[in-house]
Amino acid sequence: MGVPRRDRVRPHIRRSLGGVRARLPPAGRRRRSPGDGARTSDRDPPGGRACRPRSVGRRAPLRRHPRGHRRCDLVGSTRRGHSRRERHLHRALGARDISHCATSPPRHREAGRVRSLVRRESRTFVSLRRFVAFGVAIFVIFTALTARLYDLEIVRGDYYHQLSEQNRIVRLPVPAERGGIVDRNGYVLARNIPGFAISVIPVDLSRTREDELSHRLASLLDLPSDAIADAIRAQRIRNPYEPVRISKTPVPREIALVVTERAELFPGVRVDPESIRFYVDGTLYAPTIGYTGPITEQELAKLKDSGYLADDDVGRTGIEDVYEQYLRGTYGWREIERDAAQREIKTLALQRATVGNTVSLTIDDRLQKLLDAELRKGVDEDKFTQAVGVAMNPQNGEILAMVSIPGYDNNMFARGISTAELAALNADDRHPLVNKAIGDRYPAGSTFKMVTGLSALSEGTATRNTVVNVSASSFSVSGTTFYDWRAHGSLDFVHGFAHSSDIYFYTLAGGTAFAPNVRGVGPDAIAKYARMLGFGAPTGIDLPNEDGGIMPDPQWKLATFDEPWTIGNTYQEAIGQGFVAVTPLQLLNAYASVANGGTLWQPHLLKQVTDAAGNAVPIAAWKSQKLEMTEENLRLLRESARRVVTIGHAYMPNLKIPIAGKTGTAEFGASAGKDSAGRNKLGFHNWFVSFVPQADNTDPTAQIAMVIFTYDSSKSLCELCLNPAVGMTQRILEQYLGANK
Repeated sequence: MGVPRRDRVRPHIRRSLGGVRARLPPAGRRRRSPGDGARTSDRDPPGGRACRPRSVGRRAPLRRHPRGHRRCDLVGSTRRGHSRRERHLHRALGARDISHCATSPPRHREAGRVRSLVRRESRTFVSLRRFVAFGVAIFVIFTALTARLYDLEIVRGDYYHQLSEQNRIVRLPVPAERGGIVDRNGYVLARNIPGFAISVIPVDLSRTREDELSHRLASLLDLPSDAIADAIRAQRIRNPYEPVRISKTPVPREIALVVTERAELFPGVRVDPESIRFYVDGTLYAPTIGYTGPITEQELAKLKDSGYLADDDVGRTGIEDVYEQYLRGTYGWREIERDAAQREIKTLALQRATVGNTVSLTIDDRLQKLLDAELRKGVDEDKFTQAVGVAMNPQNGEILAMVSIPGYDNNMFARGISTAELAALNADDRHPLVNKAIGDRYPAGSTFKMVTGLSALSEGTATRNTVVNVSASSFSVSGTTFYDWRAHGSLDFVHGFAHSSDIYFYTLAGGTAFAPNVRGVGPDAIAKYARMLGFGAPTGIDLPNEDGGIMPDPQWKLATFDEPWTIGNTYQEAIGQGFVAVTPLQLLNAYASVANGGTLWQPHLLKQVTDAAGNAVPIAAWKSQKLEMTEENLRLLRESARRVVTIGHAYMPNLKIPIAGKTGTAEFGASAGKDSAGRNKLGFHNWFVSFVPQADNTDPTAQIAMVIFTYDSSKSLCELCLNPAVGMTQRILEQYLGANK
């Protein structure tokens, strides 16, 4: 193999040959005889006539390499697809340029012609097949495009047109202001003041400054910076042109000014005007009115069909919660046109929002402030741990005042309470967030003696003239000693109630040796009449989170403790201790039913609802129930309660208003240390329930009943002989009823 050897012909020999054409046969090949195949003229070159040199003026001898016909054959095929390198190799080997010829001369001309035709037909077939395949592909593609275009424009054209219009024309909600809350005389208790909403538009905020802005807003709004950053990133994915609200509650003007005046520090931040709920006397009405707060995801899922949105505030507790349906306004809407980038172009239409209804309460702001002032004075001067006061109209169940101390300022929640503030409220063991008038239960003490007396009178085991000789201050049964506060001597029903003799009511409930002829009424009868008066179940007041208290009987004890009822349980029940637990409102409502002649009303705070035009909105009627009590027994109970004030424990000789009532004192709670005898001293609480026993219920003085409750966890019962609730009641009623005459 190797590189073919060229013939070494001396130049002068070539010149001497001149135009003589020399054709040397390739080495190793025999010369073709004239008989082999077709004859070839000497004038025709090996490639045929067509391969004759174009310039024949001077023929160069030995132009072709000895193996040149193979190279010419190669070059012939090279012109039909072989590489440029192979054509160059042919020229380097001395072959003549035959780019104009069809093929190199084959050994057999006919065989070469057949092979040439086969190759041409094969190439033609392949080219045709490729063309057909390409045409089919183009046809399929255009058919699919046409079908898709037909579906978009004809079949679903209306749908996509509507969808595009929805993207271009958008209806945005216009928030409605919340309705106000006023007292029975129109004094504003809750209203709206201007506030501001803080939002971020992601498209106006560089990604590199997201963390910086999040930390700055977090310190300003007291929010977690991670939550702010996550909200911005999520909105950037959803729609970077739409603002995302950062603070769920409106911020005050001071914070809005910081953001607007230092705009370079808050890129992409938008400040929009929005109302803030404001409570005129926050700490005074917080347990009653409650507060609003941002809607939760769970609440939104339930209320979305009612028109609520993710940024709405809803009533969280109190009146704000119960009357959300009246206070919430009706949203308006604003129809705008947006461009392809979702930016607002112009407003097309506007429907204004409707403000919420005004809710008028039965509360008398003047009485509320008198009651609150007296209770706070007792807390400050007498160091009471808790104090509760409730006043109501016994003729219809309207709540005139409701105070719970300690409380809280509901404006903290309206403006957005901080984590530290909320933690402090929850950590307070006095539970300031609880409305103690309805949410806490306490032993009723001697105020429950009215229930014991009513059950004995109604069952016929006692009358006005039932006498018990309380000759001692204590007695024992089955090894347990029961005490009275002193030996009273002989007492009838009125004097036994007025002097609050425990032994007298032990006798009415379970019988004692002090009056062998008196048969005790028993625990089941006491529980029966107690439940009739509303004990042991919520009163149904229009406030959330009301406690139902506990009204025990033998079945209750067996189910609760798996223990049988004892005579000691009956004695404890008779004086409102042991398992008996009531709320201040339950106790007041029971006494109000005695004061009004035997009707148990549903206590309520709602007086009326008016719309923005001043028209009254219909509300449901309040429930009432006529109790099974005789007029004779009711008069006896009212008389006995009146004697409590004139000769008994609540003696008020200088009071010009003929009120009646009943005191009560009980020990409960944690130990307050040891007394002189080494016994545990328990904290105590005082009750005083009062009403005006007038026959004419139109008399203004007959339209108030009140309960005052105080609790001191640091002193025992024996350290306080005078019930402080009595003096508070006297001062409040003198100021309130004296001014109302």
